[in-house]
Amino acid sequence: MASNSNLQVAGDRGNLRGFGNLFRKENHQWWGTWQWVIQIVIWLAIVNGMMAMVALAAPKIEAAQVAGKIAEAEAATAREATGQTALMVFFIFSGLAMSTGVVIIGQDAVIQERQSGTAAGILSKPVARPAFLLSKLAADALGILACMVLVQGGVAYAIYRLGTGKLLPIAGFLAGLGLVYLVLMFYLALTLMLGTLFRSRGPVIGISLILVYGNQLAAISKAIGKVMPWNLVMDLGPDRPSLALLLAQGQPLPTVLPIISTVIWILCFTLVAILRFQREEF
Repeated sequence: MASNSNLQVAGDRGNLRGFGNLFRKENHQWWGTWQWVIQIVIWLAIVNGMMAMVALAAPKIEAAQVAGKIAEAEAATAREATGQTALMVFFIFSGLAMSTGVVIIGQDAVIQERQSGTAAGILSKPVARPAFLLSKLAADALGILACMVLVQGGVAYAIYRLGTGKLLPIAGFLAGLGLVYLVLMFYLALTLMLGTLFRSRGPVIGISLILVYGNQLAAISKAIGKVMPWNLVMDLGPDRPSLALLLAQGQPLPTVLPIISTVIWILCFTLVAILRFQREEF
């Protein structure tokens, strides 16, 4: 039958009715355009560019040791400090700069389609509203994972190796990247939820960016820092080192509470977005 018709029956049912077709449409926005190339180049320049500036100071230390300007013990200490700083820069900029990029990517996911009337047109067809939101979340999550986490992480691993001459434990480094991805998913789900609650971009971008750069609130209240994603990639004090940095270096975690709470936040944001969008009138 499919060969004699331009239309094919989708197998989705219930709250996922239409998800497959919508996901392919959203996925095309990443992989059928220059979007993926643009995202890779931007974060190579910003995140890995900053890391490279720090990591490539290590060969200068090596040269100074060979020239006899510094002792071997001092050079080893300096190289270790440089490598740790380079990793810290990578995770901090991943948590701040790339989170800002995720907010920009997600802020139009619902608002633009609502304002243009595209959402009303799509939902007039046999499409479930949860599928409309989840297809956007899934497609953006896949694009972010590939372009902003895996590619950037692979380049960062190579930069560290070239700069310091050392190899990080692969399993630990991948776990650290997993925490970066968790942070980005937090802001993606938050932005999607805010897009269902507000009809203009201002509050969506404003509230999201306040949280992206709100890690200073952790200095006011340790309780806030424990349940927000900031500590996953950033140091929040002497007793709260970056969890991603610890994992990347093969060290044990002092706590997993920020990881658990971030997962819960993501689920809550997604649920609120679905429930609010179910009540949307077009």
